Amino acid sequence: MLKVLLVHPEESRTKYDFKGIIENECLDLEWIQAILEKHSYEVIIFDKQVEEISFKDFIEDNTFDVFYGEARCFQESFIMEYALDFKNKYNGLTIIGGLHAQICKERYYQDYIDIVLSGYNYMDIPLIIEGNREIKNISFKKEGEWIETDNEAIDINDMPLPNRTYFYNHPNNYRYLDLKHALWIRSSFSCPYRCSFCIRNKMNNNKYSRRNVLSFVDEIENNDNEVVYIVDDDFLIDENYLKRFIEEIKNRKIKRKYICYGRTDFVSKHEDIMASLKEIGLSYLLVGLEDINDYKLNSYFKDNNVSNNEKCIEICHKYDIRIMAMFILGLDYVGKDFKNLYSYIKKHNLKHVAVSIYTPELGLDNNIEYITDDPSHFDYLHLVCKPLNISVRRYYFHYYILLIKLFLKGKREGVYDFIDYYDYINSFIKNIFKKGKENA
Repeated sequence: MLKVLLVHPEESRTKYDFKGIIENECLDLEWIQAILEKHSYEVIIFDKQVEEISFKDFIEDNTFDVFYGEARCFQESFIMEYALDFKNKYNGLTIIGGLHAQICKERYYQDYIDIVLSGYNYMDIPLIIEGNREIKNISFKKEGEWIETDNEAIDINDMPLPNRTYFYNHPNNYRYLDLKHALWIRSSFSCPYRCSFCIRNKMNNNKYSRRNVLSFVDEIENNDNEVVYIVDDDFLIDENYLKRFIEEIKNRKIKRKYICYGRTDFVSKHEDIMASLKEIGLSYLLVGLEDINDYKLNSYFKDNNVSNNEKCIEICHKYDIRIMAMFILGLDYVGKDFKNLYSYIKKHNLKHVAVSIYTPELGLDNNIEYITDDPSHFDYLHLVCKPLNISVRRYYFHYYILLIKLFLKGKREGVYDFIDYYDYINSFIKNIFKKGKENA
């Protein structure tokens, strides 16, 4: 029996790894495990988010025939390192898939990597292991050359139920902020919107695919887990779908706490649905407010406006739905923009806030000139492009001042009492001086 190792790397090798704050269940690996086990493979998951042992020590103590790993852009070098370690140790088959590989497959064309998946064709992995190369959505080496097959979208309804053994074996991990042990679930692949900064709409070969609502609710019902994180790139899209979802949850008397993503234009126009979602357990709504000015939203092709953002905030406050308000810090920002954003956050009583430095991801159709080729810097915490109006040093200064103010605000409001505030704040202060020296 062949033994397959499924690998998810750590989020970061710096202090900002968010361990114990936000830890994401390896849903894709659990899908693949379910598929492989139906074909009589022995499967082991290694998730460095939660594993304490090093990868080298882990493979030293075990034997494997096949390596499958996947990563985001900022994890690219980590998963490549693991694939190389595996190849050196076992000289087994190495396969790379996941979000980053779908968009930037060429970056994985390395001597120690054998197969790259450019789609969600996880059902084909057993055939790939058996040597079949007449499969869509793959790149493979032949006589030293990389061959690319045709791409094809996948219907999410063809995906199996995941094997969640690893998830349930780690009851103290996989959390979202104060909600512990958050089970990941998807009702769709890709996204129908076309925001310029985002690669999510390029997933699944640019095709949006939505799951049958009954099977979606079945999976929630059959996993007796208090917290359910709906990780669709946007869950609040189809009014009729959501009404059916709510109806099914109510009829079956399913009690859960939900986390999901949604756009503010939908929320602002569907207060009744938001009230019903709160009634069935919606706890956190993650919304991309992005900016506090319409001209910036237009420049991002957001197809939305600040008025909708503020109506969304009002509705969520009304029904006590906690908002994770996500903002993008533009490359054109100067000192006053950082200050104005903080004032806006205070004015609208936004307690949970995530601020990201504008990061045009690798694989987007743009003519951006990057100032770094380190993939780990594409984590939305680093500048990967030069600011337009101030120096890199000055930009980082304002960025870390904003983070310090947000963390102090959070401490006063008690929203992140499960973390060490001062440890983070002291680190931000050190980074002000560190970045100053690096970019002086």
